Amino acid sequence: MKLHKGKLLLMFQKYLILIFILFFNSKVYSEPLVNSDWVEDKICKKGYIVLELNRSKNNYQISHIPCSVYTNFYDSGWRVSRNDIPLAMPGVEHLVEVIKNHGISNSHHVIISASGTGKYDAAEAAAIYFTFKYLGHEKVSILDGGFKEWKKKWDRDLETGFKKVNKGNFKAYVNKNILANKSDVLKLIDKKGYLIDARSTDMYLGINMSFPALRNGTISNSVNVPNEWLLKNDTLYFQDKEKLELIYNYSGIKKKEGIISFCNAGLESALSWFVMSELLNFPNNKLYEASIAEWSKNENLPMEQRFEILDQKSYLNGDDGFSMKPSN
Repeated sequence: MKLHKGKLLLMFQKYLILIFILFFNSKVYSEPLVNSDWVEDKICKKGYIVLELNRSKNNYQISHIPCSVYTNFYDSGWRVSRNDIPLAMPGVEHLVEVIKNHGISNSHHVIISASGTGKYDAAEAAAIYFTFKYLGHEKVSILDGGFKEWKKKWDRDLETGFKKVNKGNFKAYVNKNILANKSDVLKLIDKKGYLIDARSTDMYLGINMSFPALRNGTISNSVNVPNEWLLKNDTLYFQDKEKLELIYNYSGIKKKEGIISFCNAGLESALSWFVMSELLNFPNNKLYEASIAEWSKNENLPMEQRFEILDQKSYLNGDDGFSMKPSN
């Protein structure tokens, strides 16, 4: 059966329109960082859930984004302690239950809004984002600036109280390609890629140490890009893309492939992973979620102190390189 050229042209045009719609929707759904104007059009609508990350349930009940769902990074089960390692990512079944308990299904586009003000709040949002990506859920975004950004517009609605949500229907499609282990890190130490230490510079240099690290310093041959650099003035607003690219260029990150981020326990480094993988689209990026908490336990795994400090024992023995005693 022959079709008229006009009908063929019409069918082709409809096909192109369908492809455009599908492409546009996929771009919308995969946008990692969204602004409050974009969110305003989605709240309380079918297919969207705002996951409001809050340190206090009482604060959430006083004021929150309408129809948002309360969560707490520590109390809601997003991370657990395992093998003396805090903030370890739970097993897949556990995480699926956590997500279901927040009323989230595979059909939902999840928008994560943090209520705090600094890098740890931003890192918690990024860690939850990473969790969804690890479970194969692509429709997830972070609200740039968090709850404070939502409230900047004086006529935006706010909601009070707490409503229990119906359990969601969520199935995981695990993406192991974004999660690194010790073996992956060892492969990068010989400079086949980059190891990014997301901690503050004093931790990286070995001047200070914080739990759960058991040794001073950093993993050998790593590069320090502190989380503070990625956010504007210690807020929940991310630096512009151009500035982020300058930051990594300044840090000597020339290649954009084969990068593993780490920190003390996988929290701060989730923010590093989010910026490089999702905002800058660096390919083949992974998060070493166990981080220094696991690495520093094994004395055979290489660490280095960039800042040599005279220890107390040497000082008491009189071997003081900084002494002002007169020479003989």
